Amino acid sequence: MKYVIALDIGGTNLRAAIVNEDYDLVHVLIRDTVKGSLATFYQDIITIINDLNYQKYQPRAISIGVPGRVRANGFIDALPNIGIENIDLAHYIGRHFNLPTFVRNDAEMASVAEGVVGGGKGKPSTYFITVSTGIGGALFENGKIKNPSLEIGHMLVEYKNNYYELEKIASGVGILKLLELNQLPLPSAKVFFDKIRQNDPLYLPIYRDWLTLISNFINFVNDAYTPDVIVFTGGVMKSGDVFFDELVDLVAPAPLVPTHFAQDSGLIGAAAYGFISLK
Repeated sequence: MKYVIALDIGGTNLRAAIVNEDYDLVHVLIRDTVKGSLATFYQDIITIINDLNYQKYQPRAISIGVPGRVRANGFIDALPNIGIENIDLAHYIGRHFNLPTFVRNDAEMASVAEGVVGGGKGKPSTYFITVSTGIGGALFENGKIKNPSLEIGHMLVEYKNNYYELEKIASGVGILKLLELNQLPLPSAKVFFDKIRQNDPLYLPIYRDWLTLISNFINFVNDAYTPDVIVFTGGVMKSGDVFFDELVDLVAPAPLVPTHFAQDSGLIGAAAYGFISLK
């Protein structure tokens, strides 16, 4: 059995796993993402990989998804949601562990998971959307990542006669900004969705605004890329019971489905990309 080390690095959590060629997560670790220090970022990655006791699996490669734009050589100019820049990640980690190391945008990695073994398996094209700390998206078509609109969460949208980056007012964290703009601040998106479960009349209009922002985004994706399936995931899906069925109705006939892997799509995708890149 062949193995790779997969990492899914987000603005909130750092996930690492040993994954076999059947895409079983053999060993998984999850830590908080420490922000604002490049040295700590590198060290936390090294520590979590070591804590996997990876040596006994003799992994073939390390494959990492990150929340930012990545150059072809694995260099990252900036990870805004983590507060660091000029990150020579593929070279640094590859040299430390003496293993081939691949780095791609996290949404791109997750699109590979859904396209190869998830909701888009057997279909020509899959568009993957994640709405979590930020918003990301990527197209996986005919066995390859094709993403002409990098970091799509930074697209500008209009709200109340001003323009904002989509993720700044519609991601899990962005919902808090949306609430502030309406003078109804709350401590978390979870509390917001609890208010919607309770049909709180103060917050229902803001919920409608959020649904409009997300549904417009999905319709844009569908019109621009016409994928066979659009897979939706991210931290907001912890409250998917509140909004997802309604969102599906709003974007119909866009082929929107929930992720096949829940919170593990990034890890499975990184592993799939690793195995593909080794061929």
